[in-house]
Amino acid sequence: MQTFKQFSEAPRIPRKKGQPAGSDKHSDLYTDENPKGTIHGLKFATVKDAEASVRKIENSGKKHAHKIQAAIAMEQRARVMGKKGAAAVYRAYINKMKEITKKRNKK
Repeated sequence: MQTFKQFSEAPRIPRKKGQPAGSDKHSDLYTDENPKGTIHGLKFATVKDAEASVRKIENSGKKHAHKIQAAIAMEQRARVMGKKGAAAVYRAYINKMKEITKKRNKK
């Protein structure tokens, strides 16, 4: 018999019809409320997919923080799905970006 961990998160509150996209009154994590900022085509199924996605993030033209945020989201998704190799690729990129952040903050 399998047992599942119980999460202490609040339940998902879907967005109601007519409710503004950026509203704090909902927690719909399954819709892309700001597609303008999305980096499309990121994958984590294989290590090759993850490496291609990291290159896509690098060349996206987004700000430093946005790139880190995208990589963290993909690393978490890969880890949850048990894709350790892909998660490691994203983690290496995140650590590289952290070093750049530290250098920027020293200046």
